[in-house]
Amino acid sequence: MTDLLARSVARVPGRPPGGGHPRPAPVGALLAAGWAVLAGALPCAALAVVGWFATTGGTASWAFRIGVDAWLAAHWVPIALSDGRYDLAPWGLTALPVLLLWRAGGWVARTAELRGARDTCLGVGSLAVGYGALVTLVALATRADEAAPDLVRAFGYATVLAAVVGGAGTIRETGHAKSFWGRLPEGVRAVLYGGTAGLVALLTCGTALVAVSLAVHAGRVADLTGSLAPGPVGLVLLLVACLAYLPNAAVFGAAYALGPGFAVGTGTVVAPSGVLLGTLPAFPLLGALPVTTTPPGWLAAVLVLPIAAGAVAGLAAVRRYPEYGVETAAARAGLAGVAGGVMYTLVALLAGGSVGPGRLADVGVPAAQTALIAVSTLGIAGAVAVLASRAVARWNPRLPGRSRGDADGSAAAGED
Repeated sequence: MTDLLARSVARVPGRPPGGGHPRPAPVGALLAAGWAVLAGALPCAALAVVGWFATTGGTASWAFRIGVDAWLAAHWVPIALSDGRYDLAPWGLTALPVLLLWRAGGWVARTAELRGARDTCLGVGSLAVGYGALVTLVALATRADEAAPDLVRAFGYATVLAAVVGGAGTIRETGHAKSFWGRLPEGVRAVLYGGTAGLVALLTCGTALVAVSLAVHAGRVADLTGSLAPGPVGLVLLLVACLAYLPNAAVFGAAYALGPGFAVGTGTVVAPSGVLLGTLPAFPLLGALPVTTTPPGWLAAVLVLPIAAGAVAGLAAVRRYPEYGVETAAARAGLAGVAGGVMYTLVALLAGGSVGPGRLADVGVPAAQTALIAVSTLGIAGAVAVLASRAVARWNPRLPGRSRGDADGSAAAGED
C-alpha cells in the first residue's frame, strides 16, 4: 500500500520493483482496489473543497462530504436526504471509477500470479469484494443526518461494478477475452457486434439532439447560469457538473427520438408529441429543454433517427460477419437491431433516478414503452436495411463501394 501511495494517483502502479516474483492474486487485487478508491474519491473531494474556498457558506468537512457523495452517486449509491433521496448517477463522473477499475484489473493481470482460471477468478473476486468493502467504508465515514448513503447498496453496486469492469480489464490483459469471443458462434458475435453498433449510433443521435437544443436555447442557458451568480470558480464547478450529466442527457435525447420521451419530474413529459413541464431547479443544462407545449411539426423528423440507428445495427452485423442467404442475413440483422434496442433499454434505465423530494423524485424514461419501441424499431429497421441493400445490389451489380460479401450475397440470392 505504501508503494501505491508514494506514486501519483494519475497512473496505475507498475510491475513489482526489481523484477521480483509476482504477488499472490488476492494481494495484488486488494492493492489495486485501494488505489482505485483513493484515485477516485480524493480528486472529487478535493474539487468540492476548492469550490468551498470560493464560497462563504458551509464548512470544509461539509464540502468534503459533498465531493465524496458525488463520487458515491457515480456508483449508483442512493443517498437518503432529509426530505427525499438522490440516486441519479452522473454518468460523466461514472467514467472515472470505470476507467480506474479497468486499469486496476489490467494491473492485477500484469503483476499478480495468475496461473489459470482459478487464480483469475480469485483475483477478480478479491478486487470486486475489496473495492466494494472500501467503498462501503467511505460511505460509512461520510454519513450525516442530512445525507446518508445506503451502505448495503454501496457494497452491492460497487462490488458488481468492480467485478464487471475490473474483471473485463483482467481478462483482456490475460488474452482470454479474444479467445472467449472467438469461441462464440458466429451468429452470436454478429448480433452482439451489430447491436453495439446500433447502440452507439442511437446514443450519437441523442448527443446530437442535445447539442442542437443547447445551441438553440443558448440564451436561456446563459440566463440560468447568470441567475446563480457563481463567480469564476463556481462557474468552472458548474460547468463540471453539467458535463457530468451530459451523458445522461444524451440517453434522454435518444428516448426523445424514439418517441416515448422522458420525464423531468413526476407528471412531466418531454416528447415529440408534446411537452409538459413544471417548476425546475436553476441548472444550466435544463435550459436545453423545450418550453413550448406543442413542438413544431418539423421536429417529428427526429423519429427517423432511431430507424437509421437500426439500419446501422443490421448492416454492421452483416458486413462484419457476412451471411449470403437473404433470409438468414435479414434475420441476423433484425436480431442485431433487437440486441441494440435491449442494450439501449438497459442503459436508459440506469441513466434515470431521483434528484430529491417531491416531483423531482422521478427523472428518466418510461421503461415499458421505451423497451417496446426501441426493440421493435431497431429490429425492423435492421432487417429492412439489409433487404434493401441486397435489392440495390441486385439491380446495380457494379455499384461502387459494395463489399465483396454483398456481391457474393446478391449472386447467391439470384441463384436461389
